[in-house]
Amino acid sequence: MADKVLMAKNKFLAVVILAVLLAMPAPVWAVGSAGFENASYSAKTLSQANAVVARPQDGSTILFNPAGIGELPGIQTNLGIQALDWRIFHRDNGTGDFTQNDFKIIPIPSAYLTVNPGKGFLDDRLAAGIALNSPFGLSSSFPVGSVAKFAGIKNDLKMVASTAAASVKITDWLRLGGGATYYNIYKYRQTFNYPNTFILGGLPSPDGKATTDADGWGWGWNSGLLIKPFRHHRLGMSYRSRANVKVDGQVQIEDIVLAVAQGFPTSDPFFMTGIHSDIGIPANLTLGYAYEPSPKWSAEMDVGLTFWNAFKDQDYAFDQPTALLRALGTVPRDYDTTWNFHFGGKRQLNKKWDVMGGFAFYEAASPKKHVDNFLPDANRYLWTMGTTYHWTRSIDLDFNYFFMLFGSRHISNPEQAARTGDNIDGRFTSIIHGPMFSFNYKFDLAE
Repeated sequence: MADKVLMAKNKFLAVVILAVLLAMPAPVWAVGSAGFENASYSAKTLSQANAVVARPQDGSTILFNPAGIGELPGIQTNLGIQALDWRIFHRDNGTGDFTQNDFKIIPIPSAYLTVNPGKGFLDDRLAAGIALNSPFGLSSSFPVGSVAKFAGIKNDLKMVASTAAASVKITDWLRLGGGATYYNIYKYRQTFNYPNTFILGGLPSPDGKATTDADGWGWGWNSGLLIKPFRHHRLGMSYRSRANVKVDGQVQIEDIVLAVAQGFPTSDPFFMTGIHSDIGIPANLTLGYAYEPSPKWSAEMDVGLTFWNAFKDQDYAFDQPTALLRALGTVPRDYDTTWNFHFGGKRQLNKKWDVMGGFAFYEAASPKKHVDNFLPDANRYLWTMGTTYHWTRSIDLDFNYFFMLFGSRHISNPEQAARTGDNIDGRFTSIIHGPMFSFNYKFDLAE
């Protein structure tokens, strides 16, 4: 009787968590990893520097390697929240002036659900899962009169991605997986000073204000495989496709001085028109190797290529174009394909506690001549550590803390000066750090 009551409670808890997962709100955004990719998928995986492609840890394997879903028995859910502190520092080459972005804590929630019916359904060959997270994005703001005034005082690229994936066991040593992802950029917004003085050939005029606001969506897919060639050894491969997110919205410019002289079709100091742009989501290929000599400890190395050349520009098309708007709305990025390396491991201390740690390196995607405060990209070095507390047989609590250092980068951005007359050259340095918590619930369908 007691076992039946416990089973009923477990089923009820599983349904409640599933309802929370499906009702989870969309306001999520991120910074981290290379380019504007977010590395915060779950506390357990981040604790191992995301070196988990060959060794599934929790529901985040839907994204890291969907073939791993089949190695998560029963129903498993994972709810996570990270709090990021992103600091950006700039020193001007000529004046020596120092600028720092405004302080803000960036929350990043994530949610996963996997279902593996086990032997009772197709002999344990099929499993599936869904994920909600923010794999790309950024959010930053700077003082109004700072170096960022014409490059972006406030910058937001906020996304929620929904992924459905499945895993199939081909043999005892081979699993395949794949899924589809719906990317929803629900806020692509930037606020700038509008350079009246520069556009009017040096005629002293107060700056205006320009704000772009757009949203849009696109589709992508991912796939993966897991191989167990020998005892204690695992191999994994994961591929995420390129995606193109088309965004539409509007730009409004306030406090225009001599609007007709600047080429606007009105003398009104306020102008608004529709805008259209594309955000390139890069493809990624990652290979992983894991060594598991015993259930108590394991180690893994992953090597990845991210094809950031998908992000060639940040250009806008306008419903009411002018030569001036075309010039201001052309922002080359020319990102490069980059390497990333991950090293991580886990050690079981006792029946209640596991400890984890890792290191990762991400190569800079942005060329020096296109770096600005929108994303002061540089080589990144990640140190991370965490722990798992096995509260009950069904519930795990994960905690992670990480620190990411951006290498100092001396940049020269001639395009920014050509568009606005403002020199943003100098040295950029950034750090990102913060904790992440995850709640894991497991319900074994075989019970």
